[in-house]
Amino acid sequence: MYAYCLFCETVKCEELAERIRRECGWEAINPRIVQRKWVKGVAFEEIKTLLPGYIFVYTETMIPYPRAAFRMDYVIRLLGDDGSNYTLVGDDDRFARMLYNCGGTIGILKAYQEGDRVRLVEGALGGIEGEIIRLERRKGRAQIRYQFAGSTCTTWVGYDLIDDQEKIDLKNEDAPH
Repeated sequence: MYAYCLFCETVKCEELAERIRRECGWEAINPRIVQRKWVKGVAFEEIKTLLPGYIFVYTETMIPYPRAAFRMDYVIRLLGDDGSNYTLVGDDDRFARMLYNCGGTIGILKAYQEGDRVRLVEGALGGIEGEIIRLERRKGRAQIRYQFAGSTCTTWVGYDLIDDQEKIDLKNEDAPH
């Protein structure tokens, strides 16, 4: 599978992703994240845009002329470079695959207590390195920092603390059989 990323006019992302799916037959994701919010002492989960202005496009075969293929209204630029035919590579490709594998929406993440620190469970972001930089334990949310397209990004995520046994069970699920 090949992954591409478009930077677009933010307010047109959903419309553009739908157009790509309909007209080109490619999978197009406007990435989202489930965040915990508290209103008047009551917690609820809200789905927000993860990277405003970005659409990830997935194809089974490499697009021969991606700059021409994505010459559409509202597309500002295509990420990547000519050397890779504008397909995502390295960490950006891993990030795109993580989004694809979770259906475009990152849910509530698993974390564990290690001494006086809380850490994300290995693989919580699908192999993408994420670091907790701020924690609101009472509200069950954390601000994480990660890398995408050569930039450092931050976002708030909901997290659930798991115990040591759940951590072992999760590792066993990820182990090759």
